[in-house]
Amino acid sequence: MNAPIRVPWFELPNAPATGTRLCALGDVPEGGAKMLVIEAESDRKGDARQTPFRLVILRSASGIKAYVNRCAHFGVPLSEKTEHLIFTPEVSISCNVHYARYRWSDGHCLDGECKGEALIAVPVAIDAAGQIIVAA
Repeated sequence: MNAPIRVPWFELPNAPATGTRLCALGDVPEGGAKMLVIEAESDRKGDARQTPFRLVILRSASGIKAYVNRCAHFGVPLSEKTEHLIFTPEVSISCNVHYARYRWSDGHCLDGECKGEALIAVPVAIDAAGQIIVAA
């Protein structure tokens, strides 16, 4: 398997639209992570199965970060479930497959086969209702 092609998050298949609500801020513990799977629009309508858009949301004292749940080394998910994600709060997150380690604050690869690469960041914000949304 080859390293994935780097494209902006919004050009990936089934990327959520700006303003899409992802989850409540309270659903992500401080110093913690939450993984989300956003089903493709066609799946919600019962059409042919498409690849969902996968995200990792990280919360720290400095705010919320979101990255596409895809290792920069091989393009596999960092983890399939939140409870299996390897991370050190506010420091790093790691791929469960090859153990590539990424900086929490900007997704830059710190260690592993992906040195010089980074996770694909997705801009997020917190709306007036306390929901984490995809930002412009």
